[in-house]
Amino acid sequence: MTRLSDVVDMTFGFAFRSAEFSEEPADVRLLRGDNIGQGRLRWGGAKRFPRTRVGEFERYQLAVGDAVIAMDRPWIEAGLKYSVVREEDVPSLLVQRVARLRTKSDSLDQGFLGAVIGSAEFTNYVIGVQTGSAVPHISGGQIGDFEFELPDVGEQRAITATLGALDDKIESNRHAADTLVALISALFEQVISSHEVVYAPLGELARAVNGRSYKSSELQESSTALVTLKSVDRNGGYKESGLKPYTGPHKPEQEVRPGEIVVAQTDLTQGAEIVGRGVRVPRSGRYDTLVASLDLAIVRPLAGMPVEYLHGLLSSEAFRQHCRAHVTGTTVLHLAKDAMPTWSAPIVPPDEQERFAESVRPMLARMDALSEESARLVALRDALLPEILSGRVRVPVEGVVP
Repeated sequence: MTRLSDVVDMTFGFAFRSAEFSEEPADVRLLRGDNIGQGRLRWGGAKRFPRTRVGEFERYQLAVGDAVIAMDRPWIEAGLKYSVVREEDVPSLLVQRVARLRTKSDSLDQGFLGAVIGSAEFTNYVIGVQTGSAVPHISGGQIGDFEFELPDVGEQRAITATLGALDDKIESNRHAADTLVALISALFEQVISSHEVVYAPLGELARAVNGRSYKSSELQESSTALVTLKSVDRNGGYKESGLKPYTGPHKPEQEVRPGEIVVAQTDLTQGAEIVGRGVRVPRSGRYDTLVASLDLAIVRPLAGMPVEYLHGLLSSEAFRQHCRAHVTGTTVLHLAKDAMPTWSAPIVPPDEQERFAESVRPMLARMDALSEESARLVALRDALLPEILSGRVRVPVEGVVP
């Protein structure tokens, strides 16, 4: 057993002043807690700092392989907010209330450190030592006291390679899905720009059904799950990881059927990156029934409009910007009740709507297949990780490149 502080250097971020932030896209991104996802950094809404001054803050620069965790409000529901820095994440600088963990011992491989930080054992430990009520937080000393089993470096690298193969396939699926999303969006823009368009209030074209309010006591193991705000990616798209098992009551109309669209009604991000986003919910491989939570609205087409065309409308930038202009609140943003019904939606003739739907259905089916495969891979990785880290399952080191 090894104590984390004996083999890891922990660095805490710098309190950069907002007056020093840059608007130049070529400048360096600042890593805040909001940018830390579950295993991967998400840069939507990231602040930037002048590239010419990076040398003044060498101590806070991130490197590929660094593990980073949020030090206050560090979990999404029951999951620690952690990520491993990838090539596409650098250069970037560390901001206060985020910790960087980097190995300082030859006995610990940096890749294996990322696996330890991503383990359920580490998450459960951190949640158990949190302090504070209004703003939960953890200290560096508490993190450093975590103990874990440390195999020899050769086996660590074999473990990293095994888990990395799964992560690489998951990431490849994500890139493929993102490409399909961009293609569908481009096709939709082409349709509405090359045909005669009339505008009509969305309230005359579709019906919105508010999701279900729930109690924490109802979040128990079940074949039914809530589609929550965490199911909406801040960069667009749907996240299977946002589902919560649910045992409470619901109305039949609050069930989300495969292929239906939900729109985020609230937002906790500082840049209003989620509110007004419409995402398509695929079939779940883990749950028989999906129910929308109160933070979401299910939007269903009326008058024969294909759901694929409605998806094009609700995932468009024009719709999202309209919604962002109709929010209230400061810490928690809420979409105004009349925001969606009053949006003027561009409508092409019915036959063109159907042609668009026929074109994108195979793409959406491919996206669903990618999502299901990734969900299976995530489940396999999550089941394998504790077995490997505990030594109950051993990974052969032959063939692993040092």
